[in-house]
Amino acid sequence: MILIYSKDVDDFVNNVIDCLDSNFIRIGESDKVTIEAMDFSNEKNSYVLKTGYLENIELEKVQSVWFNGGCIKSMGNNYEDKCYEVLNDAFILQKSIKKIGKRIADFETNRLDIMLEAKEQGVKIPHTLITGSKQKLQTFYDHFANKNGIVSKRILDILYYQDNEFRYNFNLTFQVTSEILAKVPDEFIISFFQERIIADFEIRAIYIDGSFYSIAIHVFDDTIDYRTKLIEMDNLRMVPFKLPVAIEEKLENVFKKFNLNYGSADLMYCKGDYYFLEINPTGQVSFMNNTCNYYLENKLAKILEYGK
Repeated sequence: MILIYSKDVDDFVNNVIDCLDSNFIRIGESDKVTIEAMDFSNEKNSYVLKTGYLENIELEKVQSVWFNGGCIKSMGNNYEDKCYEVLNDAFILQKSIKKIGKRIADFETNRLDIMLEAKEQGVKIPHTLITGSKQKLQTFYDHFANKNGIVSKRILDILYYQDNEFRYNFNLTFQVTSEILAKVPDEFIISFFQERIIADFEIRAIYIDGSFYSIAIHVFDDTIDYRTKLIEMDNLRMVPFKLPVAIEEKLENVFKKFNLNYGSADLMYCKGDYYFLEINPTGQVSFMNNTCNYYLENKLAKILEYGK
């Protein structure tokens, strides 16, 4: 039996499930899970749970696990959720079975951790400033004003922030303009800034258990974040791409440093240089997989069923 943790909506997970010949259980990020019993003795261990649509799930029969977002939740209070997390970890994570990906709750790094490791491995990164001071931001802005300017992006993987009046979307990267800078107070919440690199093309590299599958993304206008183009596909071209072996080896060292065997890495190619941006531990796979005909759903299904 295969256990899959996933986001509630993910076409790639659906495609992988269609390729499985084995029984599977899928637990979404909003699924309520109830631990029926955990029974331990000298002879055997037993772990039985149920979800909103399945009962008597015997997790001792699990042969592989795929973490692709989401995690086990009781949908009770925070204390009960934490109990479920600890109990589930004690049973599932300690089992000597094939595990692909990493649960979100266990992914305690941020983009700075990973970016610095990529730099340590010898991959270039954009000039970066993290500050809450307008004075320091102004100096950084002025330095790149006559080049390509600077951009801002989120530090954590939290996509939204909400106060009493508004809900703010932190998902997309945006350019810091003089108009924006003029409205910034002298002190503000610590934020992440980078020089803007006008790339020849961007690269999304999917990493699955030791292998890379990459795509070159060509944007033919001044768009800052190509993800805004994925619905209409305007002024956007995506083609299969092979990273140099040396770059793949350095990226693999970054994945291994954080005990990741599944995820996606974002890079930029500019005038002969590769610039590392970030790693996503769940990745956005469907658009790339479908465009490049990589058939990654077949490859991942075989890993989950046969371990390779």
